[in-house]
Amino acid sequence: MAEDLPLSPVPEDPAGVAALIQASLSAAAGEGVRPVSLSLDFGPACGAVREGRLEAWIDRQTRSLAFVRARLAAADGRLVAAASAVFSRPPAKA
Repeated sequence: MAEDLPLSPVPEDPAGVAALIQASLSAAAGEGVRPVSLSLDFGPACGAVREGRLEAWIDRQTRSLAFVRARLAAADGRLVAAASAVFSRPPAKA
């Protein structure tokens, strides 16, 4: 649950928020992944808060792709940013 996540610093500028979200998506997808696509939506709290809760999770995955989502929200629940991404996974080692 998002309320259980610790508060983390939130960059003031949208580019910093985008970098934070992208790093979170990549980490959730796993080691060795490569980005295929990224969709990022900014919420009304972007630029207005200095702390928030960031969560990222895998929606589903196949042998070659990982479908990942992330959400960054202010402590009061206002949306800072939400994203979804597809990552190419490295081939399994034989």
